[in-house]
Amino acid sequence: MTAPAPATGLPPDDDRPRLLMVMPYRQFVQKAQARGFWVGAIWDPQLQTPEYLADVRALADVFVTADFGDVELLRRTIRETAREHRASVIYHIGREETMVAAHEVAEELHAEVNSSAAIRFLADKHAMRDLLARHGLSPVSFEAVPTRRDVPGAVERVGLPAVVKPAALAGSRGVFLWQRAHDRVAWTDLVDAYGYDGPFLVEEYLRGPEYSVETLSQDGHHQIVGITEKLLGAPPLFVEVGHVHPAPLAAHRRHAIEELTARFLTLCGYRFGPAHTEVIWTTRGPRIVESQPRLGGDRIPRLVELACGLDIEQAVFAGLAGSPAEVPQPTATAAVRFFTFPPGRIDSIRGLEKVRKLPYVDELTLRLRPGDTVEEVRDSKGRHGHVIVSGATPDQAGRRCAEVLDALELVIDGTPVRADGRAAGTPEPAAAPSRAHPAHRRKASTVQYSSPTSRRSP
Repeated sequence: MTAPAPATGLPPDDDRPRLLMVMPYRQFVQKAQARGFWVGAIWDPQLQTPEYLADVRALADVFVTADFGDVELLRRTIRETAREHRASVIYHIGREETMVAAHEVAEELHAEVNSSAAIRFLADKHAMRDLLARHGLSPVSFEAVPTRRDVPGAVERVGLPAVVKPAALAGSRGVFLWQRAHDRVAWTDLVDAYGYDGPFLVEEYLRGPEYSVETLSQDGHHQIVGITEKLLGAPPLFVEVGHVHPAPLAAHRRHAIEELTARFLTLCGYRFGPAHTEVIWTTRGPRIVESQPRLGGDRIPRLVELACGLDIEQAVFAGLAGSPAEVPQPTATAAVRFFTFPPGRIDSIRGLEKVRKLPYVDELTLRLRPGDTVEEVRDSKGRHGHVIVSGATPDQAGRRCAEVLDALELVIDGTPVRADGRAAGTPEPAAAPSRAHPAHRRKASTVQYSSPTSRRSP
C-alpha cells in the first residue's frame, strides 16, 4: 500500500500525502509525520484524559473532536474533515468499536486502505465466526444471541463449559467461563456491572495454551512479525496477566499457527496494516479465538521491539508510505506482567525503589498510592500496573518477572501482598522449560508512578 499524492489545490509548500486518522495515539501521529505524512486526528474527548488529548492536539496538523457514541455524527465528522482537508487516506487502528464506520466513510471517499467488509470480519466477533464456519476453517461450536435473556438457552445448546462473550465489548470486558448451571448468578452480576444487555456470542470452551499472532499486511501479503504467549488469570474471567514474546513454541506448532493466521487474514480480504490474532492450541490443533485489525495492546509492540529491534508502530506508517519493513529475527525474550492486587485499602508500598533500580526492567508502572482503595480487577483496564523485562532466554525473562513480583509488595488492610495478588512469601510456580535466544541490547528503562485515574495508549 502506498498512500496517493495529495489532491491539487493544497498550499504549494505542503505536498505531503494527507492522512486522516481516527483515534490516533500520540506516537502514531509522531511516527506518521516522521514518514512524511500530514496528519489529521479525530478523537472522542471522553476516551482519554484532557492532558493526553492536549498532547495529540499539539502534535497533529488538524485536531477534531466528536462523540464516537453517535455513529452518524462520527461518520459526518470524518466525511466533512476529510473533504475540507483533502485527506488522501482515512485510517483507524485504535479501538475496534468504531472501525467499521470509519472504513465505510473511507470507501465512500475512495480513501480506504482496506474494505469495510474486511474490517467487519476482524472487528465483529459474530461476523468472524460466521465467516470461518462458512469456509470450514478453524471450526468452533458457537451461537449468537441478541440479548442476555437468550444466553442461558444458548449455553445449554452449546454445552458446558461455555465461554460467553459480549459481542460489542473489548478488552476482556464481560468475557465469562460458564462451567455450571449456578454460574448464571455470577455471570448476571458481571454483565450488570457493565450495564450490558447484548448481543452475545456463546462458544465452546477451547482448552490449551493461548497465543497472539502479530502480523503486518502489505497488498494482501501477510508478514508474521511474531507469536506472543498469553498468560491468563484464573477463571471464570479471562483477564490477561502477562505476555511473553516470542512465545517458546515447537517449530511444527509455530508453523501451523502462522499458516492458519495467514489463511484467515486472506479469507477476510485484509489488505493492509497490522493485525492481532488470538489463537488457542487445542488437541485438534490451532483454533482462532478472535482477531482485531490493529496492533496488539498490553505493550506487545514494546515486547516486539525489545525482542527483535523492530518498531512495529513505525513499520505501519513505513508500509503506508510504500516502504514495508523487514522483520528481524528475535535475539532476546521480552515479557510483561500485570499487577493484580486484591481489594482493600493500601497501608503502604514496599519495594518500588528496589524494582526501579533493577537493570533489566524496561518499564514500570504502578497506578496506586498509599491510602487508595484497591478495586477488584474484572478486565484489562482495571489492572493496577505492569512491569516489562527482557532476558537472553524465556527462562531468564520469566525469572526476572518473578523477582519483580516478589519484590514489589502492597500492605493492604494490614496484610502484605505480592504484585500478582498472592500473599507475600508464597513461592512463584516454576516456569516450564523453554528454548533460548541470544541477548539483544535493550533501551534505557522507563518508570511511571501514577494515580489510579491515569490512562495511556496501548
